[in-house]
Amino acid sequence: MVLGFLYLLSTFFTFQTDSLVYKESIGDFKNAAAISSSREDLIFITDIQLNKIYKYSLTGKLLGTFGGTGFNLNSLDQPVAIDASNGLDVFVCDYQNNRIQRYDINLNLVGTFSLNSYNLTAENSGKIYYPNGIAFLNTSEVFIIADAANYKAAKLKALEEVSNLFANSNIGLERLGSPSKIVRGSNLDVWILDKDNSDIINFDNYGTYVRRLKNPDKDTVISITYNSDNLYILKSSSIAVYDLKLNKYTAYHKYDGNNLGVIKDLAVLNKNNVLILSNIKIHKYIIQ
Repeated sequence: MVLGFLYLLSTFFTFQTDSLVYKESIGDFKNAAAISSSREDLIFITDIQLNKIYKYSLTGKLLGTFGGTGFNLNSLDQPVAIDASNGLDVFVCDYQNNRIQRYDINLNLVGTFSLNSYNLTAENSGKIYYPNGIAFLNTSEVFIIADAANYKAAKLKALEEVSNLFANSNIGLERLGSPSKIVRGSNLDVWILDKDNSDIINFDNYGTYVRRLKNPDKDTVISITYNSDNLYILKSSSIAVYDLKLNKYTAYHKYDGNNLGVIKDLAVLNKNNVLILSNIKIHKYIIQ
């Protein structure tokens, strides 16, 4: 049985298999939901119980916070997703308030896109609710996953208007059942994790379906992130690395997920350092 499993795994993972080296845990959260890193030296976390955003240094020093429960512009209600990857901005999905918030790197609010306001004039087939994932692609393109009638994703132009709905929720190769994370790719594209089947689906910057990366084993994919032409795929006790240029898995890193809390998300600082977020802590690991 074990040999058979290892053989099956090797057909997908032809690379070295090693273990992540635990370094330390930082932060203190009630129910952390999402993590994003910026410029390799800043860490941003959202907490959906306290409805706050936290900014940390790599050493674990708390550098700033934003939020508190509410619906005004200085408050949040279930900030379920965050993207600070461009090094200048921090984008947050404010789920229950049905809006996208944009902050500068110091967590000063610089813009908001209210989906409730957009829905007032949108056709019924184009109304968008409950954003739960966000990816910054370039200065004029932000992608979100949300509920939009027969679609599960939308492209926003400069955080000012909806330019496209895509990812059909019913039929076809592009079908998404329950999308839970969206990240940018290496070719002006995005990848979306579907938690229904742990598939990761690729769309170009027009929202056109490109391909589907199937889950090679039965372990549920918890989250994904992108760094330096690689997709990092988080499971309960491992992180697989998929090279988007070579179109194959190139690494498989094991870790002990026991006693960490509920594993939620991950961020990759560089090829040697990865952060695994649980509901209560940020866990720092070294890739050797």
